[in-house]
Amino acid sequence: MNEFRFENSLTMTESQYLAVWALLPAHRLARIIRLGALTAVGVVFLFTPYTLLLGVLILGVVGLYLFLPRLIPAGTRSLFRQHRYLRDVLTYGVSDQKLWVKGARLDANVSWSMLVTWREREGWLVLSPSGIPPVYLSLARLREEGLYDQVKNLATRNANEFKTSGYMRAI
Repeated sequence: MNEFRFENSLTMTESQYLAVWALLPAHRLARIIRLGALTAVGVVFLFTPYTLLLGVLILGVVGLYLFLPRLIPAGTRSLFRQHRYLRDVLTYGVSDQKLWVKGARLDANVSWSMLVTWREREGWLVLSPSGIPPVYLSLARLREEGLYDQVKNLATRNANEFKTSGYMRAI
């Protein structure tokens, strides 16, 4: 593999952090249609005594699905505020050998073998290694500089994509 080095600097805003770390995906048309159909089935099930309990259960699940997005960002927002280093301009970088995060109050790096998960979200390649904060790399800049394939290959070789890792596969 060719030697390379890539860095980008940013001060992450709360809204960017929430967009990257939101557990529930944004509503898509197909998801909204399925949710509407499930609600309709739940309401229909309320009309017979044999399916009443199932209808209540279905509508409860739909209600929970609609309410959870309001709870999860509160927890994520709290995490953002606890990470003091995110208030600084941070330089996130990768090379063929390691990943790093540098700022006024933080200087950390690890080898690629310490990568636990990775994912592409909201225009960022987010690399989550063990022992240091996540590394946020601009997908647009990686592609512009012709390094996207190299970085993604290293990420794929060293860790599972977040949505396909073992604990998410069951969900």
